[in-house]
Amino acid sequence: MARVAITGASGFVGRHLVRAACSAGHAVTGLVRSERAASVVREAGGRTAAFADDVETLAGAFTGCGAVVHLAQIGRERDGQTFEAVNVGLTSRVIEAARRAAVSRVVAFSGLGVARYGLAPRVTSRYFLSKLAAETLVFGSGLDAVVFRPSYVVGPGDAFVPAVLRAMQAGELERPGDGSYRMQPIAVADAAALVLAAISRPAGGFPTVFDLVGPERVSYGALLERLARVARGLGRAVSLRVREIAIAEAERRARGPAGYQGMGRDELDCLLCDEVSDPAPLVALLGRALTPLDEALAAAVRAVPMDA
Repeated sequence: MARVAITGASGFVGRHLVRAACSAGHAVTGLVRSERAASVVREAGGRTAAFADDVETLAGAFTGCGAVVHLAQIGRERDGQTFEAVNVGLTSRVIEAARRAAVSRVVAFSGLGVARYGLAPRVTSRYFLSKLAAETLVFGSGLDAVVFRPSYVVGPGDAFVPAVLRAMQAGELERPGDGSYRMQPIAVADAAALVLAAISRPAGGFPTVFDLVGPERVSYGALLERLARVARGLGRAVSLRVREIAIAEAERRARGPAGYQGMGRDELDCLLCDEVSDPAPLVALLGRALTPLDEALAAAVRAVPMDA
């Protein structure tokens, strides 16, 4: 077992990872910026350290760790944060701190579609460019590195499922376009287990980049239908009545301060980008089949209070 440091430890994937790593016997340090975040990490079983912006302090937090998992990133620029400062600049400092602390392995999250930057319009943006630049930093560090490029991650505590359930319960769900664009949601429990598998595998393993996708490719329209069916099977009073709006209108709203359904322009691109991949490398790394889509959706639905 290893000592593991996790940035973004109080986030959705982060807190599931902290819990899974602690259950597996790892000693986990979650890097946090607030007492609220610290309480989330402690509740999941980890200890905490201050998430400082300077390299020396970060290196001190990483000292003695066998691996650093870098999850802290943004999908939308707001409150003065930029893709360049967070997705690139922070990654640079985390990598340098890991190197100074003699950490042997770094696992980082990127984004599904990075490999097609410049080939498809919805993955050719400042957001995806920042992810591409961050990957370059990780692999140019000289450290033993693994990068996961996630599709949608679903499970208890995600943002996607509660929002869709609320819209269904309200009686109408707005959908950009015809919903034919595909995605490949993966269960958060699988995402956490795959990170642990990457931490534990022998040095020099290959591949070093994994598209973090679920076992099933599904259109957005079909995903909404599946979620409605799963929710009804769990006793939720939901109705899937869809109102289609033009993608151009969704894009116009996404450029505004409130975003489109809370999504900025880059986040909307991630919804519409139609990026899918082969899950076989994940199955090989994990040593078991991935969680079926309906099971992952059910876990997310169960975590939403009935009156939410």
